[in-house]
Amino acid sequence: MSIKEHGNTQLKLERLVDLPSLPVLLLDALQQTANNQNLTQLAEKIGQDPPMVAHILRIINSPFYGMPREIASLREAIVLLGMNRVRDLLFSTCLMNSLPTQHKDFDYLFFWHHSLAVANCARLLATHIGIGEDIAFTAGLLHDIGKLVIVLMFPTEYALIAKEAKFISVVKERQLMGFDHVEIGSKVAQHWNLPWVIQEAIEQHETLPSTEIISLGLLVYVANFLINTVEQNKTLALLESEEGAKVLDRLSISIEELETCVNTSEQFASQILSAL
Repeated sequence: MSIKEHGNTQLKLERLVDLPSLPVLLLDALQQTANNQNLTQLAEKIGQDPPMVAHILRIINSPFYGMPREIASLREAIVLLGMNRVRDLLFSTCLMNSLPTQHKDFDYLFFWHHSLAVANCARLLATHIGIGEDIAFTAGLLHDIGKLVIVLMFPTEYALIAKEAKFISVVKERQLMGFDHVEIGSKVAQHWNLPWVIQEAIEQHETLPSTEIISLGLLVYVANFLINTVEQNKTLALLESEEGAKVLDRLSISIEELETCVNTSEQFASQILSAL
């Protein structure tokens, strides 16, 4: 890349200051779930946003949760879902609403289905290896946020990418734009003042971390690898490949457990989107 091209890239990345901040409702609700776990205050905060109340009630009454009767109370929904799951749903819904995109070449539903599936897969994997489920879900949900920002802020550049293929490598992104969705996604997380470990996980989600340490970055990489495998109409027999073997060795999880994780996460994503 020439010096001039590099300068243009830096100017593009500096435009991230124009991104909207995270919604106040989300920030307040996240604080409620993270700190005093006050159910009443959380219900009151969410209750100030009727569309959000409707979303949560539709989600808990979806077939995915299999409730024996219809849940009509927000407070009861929070009790049944649990504070952590409500947090996940708030983050997902607010994020989808705060970064709307309209581009003829961008499959919005596919993007969010993938992001939700990776988020849930990361959360389920976290239960096996001792990493916090909440941060795993958030990191998984945000791992591809750079792609959405590219569509939102650089639609012309995205049009070049879309002409290539549905599944395109970060190498090709850098060739076409001078940067990739991994780099810009990490900068978005930094702009939103999200924890450093989430920024790092976004940076690492396309490349198997070289360190043997079990990290959030490894977790999100594996979740993304698994969901991508299914989306590209490949079977999880791919895990028997050299790269797949490395994944299994790192996490000490059987293929059967991974298959259950992937199937559940695909169902979760479908049900969440159908309820929104």
